[in-house]
Amino acid sequence: MKLLVAITVAEYREQLEQFFSQHQVGFYNEFELNGVRKMEQPPHRVGNWFGQGRRPINNIAFFAMVADEQADNLLTDLMQCKKEMPGCDIHAYIINVEKGV
Repeated sequence: MKLLVAITVAEYREQLEQFFSQHQVGFYNEFELNGVRKMEQPPHRVGNWFGQGRRPINNIAFFAMVADEQADNLLTDLMQCKKEMPGCDIHAYIINVEKGV
């Protein structure tokens, strides 16, 4: 078994859920995150009177325990998605699970 961790902006939630359905991922956990993207150049102190130099981003994260083959196939499809849609903002990671209760 492997732990699949996927993080994306909220707009891609449905697309990621479709990937899970296509690969028979029957159970997963999801939760909403507030991502932060730091501004590359800090604004002038006068222009940032009320701001803090960062912009919040609505993200969503998914965690699922999947079989090895499921994980490999899912990552392959996600990589294809990123090739076809350059703006595809889905990040996925596979973590080997040695033991669990």
